[in-house]
Amino acid sequence: MYRALCSSVAHLILTPIDVVKTKVQTKPETYDRGIIGTFKQVLKEEGAGTFFDGWEPTFVGFFVAGGLAFFLTEFFRRYYTTLATSMIMTTQSSSEISAASMIPNLEIPLIVASAATSGFLCCFLLAPFDAIRIRTVSQPDYADNIFGVVSRMIQEEGLPSLFSAVPVWFLKEVPYNTAKFLVFDTSTEWLLETYPAAREDILLSLLVSLVGGIAGGLSATIVSNPADVVVTELKKAKTSMSPQEAAELLFRRNGIAAFAKGIQLRMVFYSLLVSLQFLLYDAIRIALGVGSDDMKLYLNVLGAALRETNS
Repeated sequence: MYRALCSSVAHLILTPIDVVKTKVQTKPETYDRGIIGTFKQVLKEEGAGTFFDGWEPTFVGFFVAGGLAFFLTEFFRRYYTTLATSMIMTTQSSSEISAASMIPNLEIPLIVASAATSGFLCCFLLAPFDAIRIRTVSQPDYADNIFGVVSRMIQEEGLPSLFSAVPVWFLKEVPYNTAKFLVFDTSTEWLLETYPAAREDILLSLLVSLVGGIAGGLSATIVSNPADVVVTELKKAKTSMSPQEAAELLFRRNGIAAFAKGIQLRMVFYSLLVSLQFLLYDAIRIALGVGSDDMKLYLNVLGAALRETNS
């Protein structure tokens, strides 16, 4: 539950950046004054309330899918760890202790596999909420509220339209989720090994989470931005275009540069978002007295269980 809250609250706080990013992507000819200039333009022409357009689907969508992403990533990481341990013991006739000791060498593949699986499954939840958010931001007068937006989209385009961008979301969310967890986990582990005092000092520990989150957010932005641009183009208005046709339209319009549109705002947004998510997550974890070396703890428990089973 607290992971879901961390994700939805972080997204809600940063909604203004997401709104401006969406406007830049959907109407590049109108909003072309740079980050600060675009914020000033939106504030002057549309009012401060515009910065929170689409906050409802953002909050609800990332409460469900955001919390699920953390849960599923940890779940599959443990599942794949157990599976890998079993395979090592079977193929190499290893003891449970030696098999468990070999798993840390597979840490990066395990992170990639678990985060990719989690991201793949979350696409089916995130795509419809994001479609609603994009329509709300790109067409402020489309409906009076989130229920009106959903009702009109389904009435005019059919229920499947909410899920039409799922294939592109695979190309967006899987790389995003993988880069986020991989870079965060590896960078924070490196920082903790380099500065071991951070393991005992709460403020230093939170600073490590902040730095790791920024690195994870920047990496996730770079690998997912092209697909994000296609999703925004696809869902900004009623259309019968396929994801491939949307990508081709973008390329014809501005070439390769089209797929980098809004990346500056996304880099700001996701570096803040991911660092805030992990910062809130670690702050709550520390408050609850949960240790940071969860993976190592799990391996110890796994090894003990195996030894007890075979004794």
